[in-house]
Amino acid sequence: MSPVTTALVFWPAALLMLWTGLQVFRTSSMARAGLLLLASLALEGFVFLALASEFLGVLLLLMMSGEMVTMTFFMVMFMPDPGGLMGMDMTHDKRRSIAVAVCVGIGLAVVAVLTDWPARVVGTSAPDVRAIGFEVMGRSMLTFLFAATTILFTMVGGVLLAKRGGRFGLPSPGAEDR
Repeated sequence: MSPVTTALVFWPAALLMLWTGLQVFRTSSMARAGLLLLASLALEGFVFLALASEFLGVLLLLMMSGEMVTMTFFMVMFMPDPGGLMGMDMTHDKRRSIAVAVCVGIGLAVVAVLTDWPARVVGTSAPDVRAIGFEVMGRSMLTFLFAATTILFTMVGGVLLAKRGGRFGLPSPGAEDR
């Protein structure tokens, strides 16, 4: 990607990512907060893609999209007011939270500006890049499969626990009168 194209993708995506990340804490709906977080993390994936880090960009897009959709699904299923009609507040201890966020943001900005970043891009034939690929697709594949199966069983178990009657299939209160 040319430097102009990189800048045209990076800066709008980075600004939009920060805006959607901020909106996560400004909404009173858990469902909207989950979807805004999904948008923020997807934009982060595009930022990585713009910076020629294809592996991390695609990994973020794939993993976070599945994770955030699952999280939103569970929030809608289990929260007493997922739509935000009761006006809940998503932030706690606002003064300290703002102070910590500003300090961390300034610290990260200083580190980003003062770091001596490498001038050249590592090619795909680099031994570290190949080693990561073989690690993910080789020895660690069983770990990823186990994690995916665990997530699937968790979703099925959550649905079964949330259904009427719960885990034991007991009738809901007042069902005998019908």
